[in-house]
Amino acid sequence: MKKFAFYMLSVLLVGTIVSCENNDEELFTTSPSSDLQFTSSPASSYILTFDTRLNTAERFTWQGVTFTTPVAVTYQLQAVASGDDFADSELVGSTNSNEIQVTVEEMNNLALTLGLTPFSQGVISMRIVGSLADANQTPVISDVINLNVTPYTTDSPKLFVHGNYADSSGYGANWTPSDPNTPFLQAVEFGSTEYEGFIFMSNASPEFKFTPTNEGFDGAFGAGAAGLLSNDGGAGNLTVPGPGYYYITANTDPNGDGNFDDATWSASTRSWGIIGAATSPTNAAGWDDELNMTYNKDTKLWTVELNMVVDEFKFRAQQWDPSTFQFGLKSDGEPNELSFGGGNLKVNSGGRYRAELNLSNPRNYTYTLVAL
Repeated sequence: MKKFAFYMLSVLLVGTIVSCENNDEELFTTSPSSDLQFTSSPASSYILTFDTRLNTAERFTWQGVTFTTPVAVTYQLQAVASGDDFADSELVGSTNSNEIQVTVEEMNNLALTLGLTPFSQGVISMRIVGSLADANQTPVISDVINLNVTPYTTDSPKLFVHGNYADSSGYGANWTPSDPNTPFLQAVEFGSTEYEGFIFMSNASPEFKFTPTNEGFDGAFGAGAAGLLSNDGGAGNLTVPGPGYYYITANTDPNGDGNFDDATWSASTRSWGIIGAATSPTNAAGWDDELNMTYNKDTKLWTVELNMVVDEFKFRAQQWDPSTFQFGLKSDGEPNELSFGGGNLKVNSGGRYRAELNLSNPRNYTYTLVAL
């Protein structure tokens, strides 16, 4: 009996010691002995370019959290647009080490995801969050660093055209950024400052402005001196003489110096028709004059029904010169793609057709012949 009692006492003592050690370990893992903070400093600015997309933009390093008892810590590098709540942050990367390397392309994708405007400097805020495997343990959060980032885009830039004409012309609400139906001008390629597009304005006195995004009026271009644009914040609205289907162009930086003080724009009306020998059964003038088409603000199409023969044709707006008054076959495009001054289009089988001209997608102009 004495041996048994001694054995039980020994078990109780060992259990007590193990229990104390476990409690001590829990205490140690919940008490970090160092703060979580960045050891790398951001550059004064990050001007990102497509040509350097594979290069390293930044290697973020930090002083990790240590505990008396060794324990694994997972670090997350989080980012938000400056001024935003980290509750809606983007995850840049996750690691168990004390660094994350970010390429130019990765930083650029992050900047665009956070809503920064291409080719314009914005600010990204970043922090590190250290977490233990035990979900009951409170994460450790670092200081915040701010990065001045100028992203690029491989998409052609756009200028959205907000104004008092939108509702009556089939484009959604007047003066309403974020309306998905807002029409826009588009540049020839990414990085370009030359924009163009066709927009229908049905009201008697159209007024509008150009904006680089469809999210608000920040950076909006309004009326400057004759033929010029201004984005000084106090510029008045742009205007055209009256209702019409307008071909609008803009160049926000003609001399490429990064300033907008020489930005230009123009607008001229177009009323489209179909012309050529292929139209002769209905259009006796053939190549001498076009058969007028009608614009529909709901479908955004110019259309006309006519009889056609096997021959050639084009689309024209009253004159041949300059080339922006005529459309023909795009030499390097799909069979229904058009370009200004392109080659003659062909009818391969005679009959009655509905010709449809779609100019509502800037720099992606198309046509369709629907057999009736």
